[in-house]
Formats: sequence, structure tokens, C-alpha cells
Amino acid sequence: MDAVQQWTEGVSYAPCPPDEFCGRHGEREQLLALLPRAAEHGQAVMISGPPGIGKSSLLRWLAYDLQDRPDGPRSPVIRAEVFEPPRMIFSGFRKLLYDLQVHAAAGEFQEILESGGIREAAGYTDILLLKHGAPVEPVDLLPKTGDEIVGVFSRPPDVGYDRVRAAFRELLRGLGSLMRDSGRIIAILLDDAHHTPYPDSQLLLDTIQDLPPGVLFAFTVQDDPGYEAIHDRGVPHVPLRGMRGRDIQEMGQKRFDLAISDATAALLEETAGDPFSLVACFNALRRRNLAPSAANIKDLLDEEEDPAGLAFTAIPGYWQTWARDLSLLSPPLPAPVMACMLGMSETDVTAMADRLQESAVFRRLPGGAYAFAHSLLQEHCRQRLSEDTEVALNARAADCFERFMHHLPGRLNVLLSIASHLFGARDYARAADLNLELGLRFYRFGDYDSALLLTERAVASAEHLGDGDLLATAVNQRDLIARGMADRA
Repeated sequence: MDAVQQWTEGVSYAPCPPDEFCGRHGEREQLLALLPRAAEHGQAVMISGPPGIGKSSLLRWLAYDLQDRPDGPRSPVIRAEVFEPPRMIFSGFRKLLYDLQVHAAAGEFQEILESGGIREAAGYTDILLLKHGAPVEPVDLLPKTGDEIVGVFSRPPDVGYDRVRAAFRELLRGLGSLMRDSGRIIAILLDDAHHTPYPDSQLLLDTIQDLPPGVLFAFTVQDDPGYEAIHDRGVPHVPLRGMRGRDIQEMGQKRFDLAISDATAALLEETAGDPFSLVACFNALRRRNLAPSAANIKDLLDEEEDPAGLAFTAIPGYWQTWARDLSLLSPPLPAPVMACMLGMSETDVTAMADRLQESAVFRRLPGGAYAFAHSLLQEHCRQRLSEDTEVALNARAADCFERFMHHLPGRLNVLLSIASHLFGARDYARAADLNLELGLRFYRFGDYDSALLLTERAVASAEHLGDGDLLATAVNQRDLIARGMADRA
């Protein structure tokens, strides 16, 4: 789009394009210094920081530097992003395998990866990951105008965790061997690993403790004391903090064509030094046609109590409406459901997708679904919904997912979305059954955190319904999950 359109929409809050990446020179040097060790011994690295600090942008820059930079090492990169649970077990790892299979099937690395039968090994490992986390028996729920959901849960063979771990380890060893023979490494990048449920986090921990030569495994997490154990095990840690004044000036010039004075840069370094806040400030300045002075920056920051509020006020009104109406959906957001939520017909999906390409608020995911450009924007919109609006949007979302569920991939994800939206819509009769059933499935997976969330919804629903038998069943299930959590701890 042309410059006028760009500044109407603003610079996107999605991860920064590598050619516009600014600052973080010390952190970049830390990452690049690990590459020789990855080639010789295998190497993991953890990137951490609060939301909006630029973890995803740094990971995107690393992918570009390793794989796509013309004078770079030209090493293959596979990557995945983890969304907030509950979701399918090992969904992040399955996305990594999908990306690996794409590399093996086409592109400049096809010859290397095909030579070792990697595509077949990745497919086999993916099947094991799916079967380990698959539900274990049929369920008959959510009757809707005669079209019942029957046999949603299949009965797959039992695949234990040890078998999954061994298959993934062997796959990495095969990849490492191929990379050493070609003089390259392979980089595995997992974004927002703090969202992984327990089975995934256990596989992550086991994987980074036993990486073969030729493999770099980089992952991002939010600041959380729970990840100190990873650092204590010798995994290098790259913590991100606010940007320095000179880097803020570089961002203003490179991404916004703004000349930032030393005084303004110093103010921003003290008050809004994380990349998300900086993009919000600079977008607001351009939107209002204000000079980037320290006084104007201070006035902007005083207007809103959080950076996401400033970002939201700087986007056009129709994007504000879309963001509000879609804020209760959990990513990945299927395009047909988004169109349904916005009151569009099925024939309008293509037009909607074209509009989304221009947006600073949404981003397209691999496979064609969407997400908010940044989770802070979605959280801001959710928190400002009135109670009545939230109930109405949840009811609409439940209806939209049920309407398209037979045409959407990831059947369990669809059911999880329906379970959440039915509860939010206060349709407690249907919410109780579905959340209780799904809670039991996740308990059997070993994902006790998701199981507890789902079961707590069933408990609350039973209380609202005044159904003593249902309440007793839900409370018993909650106690069962609590014992499982205690045993695991």
C-alpha cells in the first residue's frame, strides 16, 4: 500500500520485519555467538521479557539472519508460535514438524532434507504426537437442529510419552547429522513457549537437555520465576529490557521517518522504552500530525493509562469496531468465524481477508487463520467490554463456531472454543456438559492446568443451574485433578 494508506492504518503491532529491526545489538551478538557451539554440540537458548518487549521480533530477526540474509549462513529455520491454552497437546511441536515437512517438500533445502528421509521421519513423529494427545473415546454432545456431534473423539492406540520423546529425539539427531554434512545448522524457533501445557513443557525441557550437534533451539518466554530452572541447567539466557535512547532514535527514523531528539529519546527510554509502547507513541504522533517533541510525547502518555489504550485510540474507527467484536475469540481465528462475528456473509470472506492485509491490528498466520497483531491489543479490547456486550459476543461466537464446525480444521480446538463461549454466554446447561467432558479428556492427557480450568467452568455452571447431581460430579472431577496436580508436584 502507498505511504498515505500506511499512515492511515499505522505501522503494524505485529513482530517487526527484519529489514526494519532496530537496536538489540548486544542481544544479537549473544545469539550469534552461540552458533559455533550449536554446530559442534547442539545449543538451546531462552529469550525472556515482559509482553511487548520485542521477543517475537528478535526471534523473527534471528530466522532472517540464519536463513534468508543474502550473505548469511543460509541455514534452514523451522518455527512455530504457541497460543494460550487449553489447546491440543503438542500443538506447538506439531506446527514445527509441519514447517519442517514444508521445507523438505519444496524450497532450497529440499535436496538436503529429502536425502535423509526427514519428511517421512517428521510425518511419523507427528502421528505419535497427535495420538499421544488425542481424546480417548467418543462423546455425543451439543445436539443442534437434528445435526448431532457424534464420534468427535476417536479411540486411537495408546502412545506413551517416552515413545514420543524418543521419536522426537531421533528426528533431531537425523537433522543434526544432515546439517553437519552440509556445513550448516538447523534452527528450531518456538515463540511464546510459556503458553505450553505441561506435556509440551516437559518435552521442551527434555529436548533442550539433549540436543545433538547441528541443532539450535531458541524459544521465548515471558518473565516468570518458573523458567529460572531452565537457566539454572546451563541454558543461555537472553533477557530483554527497554530500548536505549539511540536505538529509540533509530526506530523513529527507520520505521516512522521521525527525527527523535536526544531529549525525547531520553524521556521515552524512561517511560515507554518497550517496542510496543514506542510503536503506539509514534503511530499516535503520525495519526494526529504532531511533532515528536518531548512535550507531545508526555501529553500522549498522560492520556492513556496503558500503551495498548494509546495504540487503540490511534487506529481508525472501523478497526476499533472489528477489534472489539473479535476480541473474545482465541487464536488462531478462522476466517469464516471472523466474518460471521462481523455480520458478513460467507461470500464476504475474501473481501474481509483483503482488508485484513492492510491492518495494523491483525496478522495472518501460516495456514490462513488470523490473530491479533499483538496480544496486548486483544487484552485491552476484552477488558473494556461491558458485561452485556461480553455475553452477547460470546453467544454470537458460540453460534458461529457451531455453524462452521464441520468445515473447520482442528475439531478439538473448535470444541474448546465452543465450550468457552457457551460459558461466557451463560448457556450453562450446554456449557456444563461440554466443559466437564473436555476437562476429563485433558486430565487423562496429563494437562491438569487446562483440565482444571474446564472443570471449574462445569462447577460454576452446575451451581448456576442448581443441579446437585451435576455439581457433585464436577466437584469430584475437580478433586481428582487436584490430586493429579499434587502428585506431579
